[in-house]
Amino acid sequence: MRALKTFDEIPPVPWANGAGETTELISLTESEQLTPGLRPWRLSVARLERTGPFSSLPGMARTFLPVGAEVALEIDGRVHRVTRAEPARFGGDQDVSLVDLPVPCFALNLMVAEDAGSRSGTLASAPAPAPASAPAPAMVMVMDPPAEFHDRERFAVTLEETIEHPRFQLLHLDAGEALPAGLGVAYLSD
Repeated sequence: MRALKTFDEIPPVPWANGAGETTELISLTESEQLTPGLRPWRLSVARLERTGPFSSLPGMARTFLPVGAEVALEIDGRVHRVTRAEPARFGGDQDVSLVDLPVPCFALNLMVAEDAGSRSGTLASAPAPAPASAPAPAMVMVMDPPAEFHDRERFAVTLEETIEHPRFQLLHLDAGEALPAGLGVAYLSD
């Protein structure tokens, strides 16, 4: 296991719509070098300080995981409660707003370039299957991966700070490599 990047070491940048700040752990360009053969993806940690609209990001399938509070998103006119156990998945061109934020918190955001024939306009707690026509696999984020998930190379993002790992540290794990017991993470893999 090796640490790739840590949230506290990267300066935040404004959201695309200017309504907040995010810290980019992996850019689209970096993902192409890190995971050749996969569709480009971006991983960031947003600061959620007030309710409001999300940036429009057409062509991106998004996974949104709140860390530190349960929140509510309005997606295309329907309100969905979003928890750490059940991240929200939606298309970057959908109309999305944060409508309930009990306390300021953070959110882990995975954005994956969509295949021309796919659309991720669903809300689910498990990764949607890649369309058969997809030219390359896509990165997915899961909280409780199945056993076979550990048999391949993957990434993990720490969700809490521990003595050995700061919060929002991106870790690279080789196939079969295990994380320390009790370390809260979100897993990313193809």
